[in-house]
Amino acid sequence: MTVLKKDGTELICKMDTFDAERVQKAGVWFAEWHKDFNSYLVQTLTTTNVNGKIKNIKQSIQSFILDVSPKAPIKHLNGNTLDNRKQNLELYNRTLKNDCEKIDHETMAVILRDKFGNPKEKALISMEDVNKVIKDGYNWVTYKKDSEYMVVANTPEGRIRLDELIMNPDELMKVHHINLNPLDNRRGNLEIKEI
Repeated sequence: MTVLKKDGTELICKMDTFDAERVQKAGVWFAEWHKDFNSYLVQTLTTTNVNGKIKNIKQSIQSFILDVSPKAPIKHLNGNTLDNRKQNLELYNRTLKNDCEKIDHETMAVILRDKFGNPKEKALISMEDVNKVIKDGYNWVTYKKDSEYMVVANTPEGRIRLDELIMNPDELMKVHHINLNPLDNRRGNLEIKEI
């Protein structure tokens, strides 16, 4: 299917033939740049009536094809956001534990992903903390609160900070990153200080 960018340039969007008729009946599709994907997404506008007010909502072709909420995180397995065949689309499960990468015999890197499942950054931890940090129910992400940047896991019991999980400070203490890098959570870079 051919879609147009804002400037009128044509892009080719792939999809399964059995989805083509349903997609074309859904309306006019266009390509728009999406900074989170660093690529173009194919979208359409749907009109809904909310409490007597008419509202336009953008829906991506991948959420339309998978018949899920427009806000559902969907990953393109081959990285091509214009390839919307079902075999290339996967709902991203935000509760899966993180992947890891061994740096050396003392350090492990925890792969931090964005809300769409794309790898964004790496948090460093000491090997002795791997079993405490990498487990089911703990999906580590970066989080910014005011001007403070941190690594957290959002669990059913609440938000957990990675540095606090590792160092376990009491209420009157806080964890300080010696090199001031919140992604470096190796024990040699963490110390407990009074608030």
